[in-house]
Amino acid sequence: MAETKQIDTKDVAVGQTSAQSDGGSFQIGEVHEVHNHADVALDFIEKHEGFTFTPEEDQAVLRKIDLHILPLMFFSYVFQFLDKSVMAQTTIYGLMEDVHLVGQQYSWCGSAFYLGYLAFQPFGGLLLNKVPLGTFVSCSAFAWAIVLFCTPGAQSFSGLFAARFFLGFVEGGISPAYVLITGMWYKKDEMPQRTTFWFCGNGLAIVIQALLAYGIGHINKTSVSTWRWFFIIYGLMGLVWATILYVFMPDSPLKARFLSENEKIIAVERLRDNRTGVGNKEFKPYQLVEALKDPFTYYSFLYPISCVVPNSGVSFFGALIIKGMGFTNFVSSLLLIPLGAFECISLLSAGYVTRKWPNMRCFMQLATTLPGFFGSALVYYLPTSNKSGRLVAFAITGCANASLPLQFALMSSNIAGHTKRQTVNAAMFLGYATGFIIGPQFFITSEAPGYATGFKAMIVTFGTTSFLPLGLWMYLAWLNRRKEAETSSSAGEVVYVRNEEFLDLTDREQPHFRYSK
Repeated sequence: MAETKQIDTKDVAVGQTSAQSDGGSFQIGEVHEVHNHADVALDFIEKHEGFTFTPEEDQAVLRKIDLHILPLMFFSYVFQFLDKSVMAQTTIYGLMEDVHLVGQQYSWCGSAFYLGYLAFQPFGGLLLNKVPLGTFVSCSAFAWAIVLFCTPGAQSFSGLFAARFFLGFVEGGISPAYVLITGMWYKKDEMPQRTTFWFCGNGLAIVIQALLAYGIGHINKTSVSTWRWFFIIYGLMGLVWATILYVFMPDSPLKARFLSENEKIIAVERLRDNRTGVGNKEFKPYQLVEALKDPFTYYSFLYPISCVVPNSGVSFFGALIIKGMGFTNFVSSLLLIPLGAFECISLLSAGYVTRKWPNMRCFMQLATTLPGFFGSALVYYLPTSNKSGRLVAFAITGCANASLPLQFALMSSNIAGHTKRQTVNAAMFLGYATGFIIGPQFFITSEAPGYATGFKAMIVTFGTTSFLPLGLWMYLAWLNRRKEAETSSSAGEVVYVRNEEFLDLTDREQPHFRYSK
């Protein structure tokens, strides 16, 4: 076993090689002091050097974080999903007739949201690096509520397309922000369970949306068209939620009003083993270059596409698909509830398994996506007379929604260096948006209500999504073996820089970094 030599942070600076690491070297000296380019939490850590705490205190702080942060992220996802998928509910309440949508125009309005989402991402990386995250998410919530209020004014395809584009643009930073927020508050082995929990907001939103649609659908004795009431009511809810986020969402553990000074120290110290820090507002070009050379970046772009293409059909065409099975408008709305329930069950199960066995994330992506593969195949191949069988098969496709938040957790756990994390995070959500742009185009209006091409695309992409994680698991295991080998062969000495966990070094630069899989 190699001996570990300790070096004080303030004695070193960027540019001098101290130990070889996977794919690069641990840079610690020559141009600027490392201390001046470190994580925002380093000064705080050094100020409280020598602070100790018990496992019981650690758990007490974790419970406090869970009670405060998780509900805010969970309900943000509820409202975000309600807002972005509201158009799917309005299709059976006169939207397409009033706005005179023909051919693939409805599909293009579905894609418009994610064209806006995609357009935001280049700006998002910069904003998320400069703007405090709590402020960012509350302002985003306010902006999307305003856009929702404007949407009922659409009178044509172009007006609805524009409204959906701008809604996607202002919502484009919410999910990337919550991935970063999760990494800012939780340990590596805690991230999958917390990420799948707040992502459950999507599943609950499907249930809530079905019930709201049933109620709003009965508003038919006013001068305002029924479909327009959806956007008005959801816009009002969004304004209320934006206010709650502004008041209660902290920018970081260092600024959390719900934690005492000692609890803040514990909240930051418990992140030490992550080796990913709390944040850094400095843009570091070398970390951008490293991200662009890292295969994980490209996997993080491609995998969400594979996840999202099949799920986009469910999001945009769910009510129409169920109605096409022979159900009425109101019943079609209510029959989306099982889809949301299966999604929640899958997410919570995946979170529990990955918390109990931390290196099961990739295998759980396989386990949760296979029901989507078989469900979509059954909807396509079962005879149309088998309404019950096709309905159940369609509902179990909701299980596959757990694979995407598990990928969020894999990114949060495995990428260190704030600029590099921002880059990989942006790539991941570029893929996410791209999948949602592509997906609706497979659901061709002339093929309604069966949407044969759409279900063929679902079968293929669910299959891809199921087995790609096995390759990632093997790759991450190989990286860990490589790091172990390099550490063992480092001339009998491994350099440890004091507080190196908060120096804003990348995962490749840190010889002691290990990948979660």
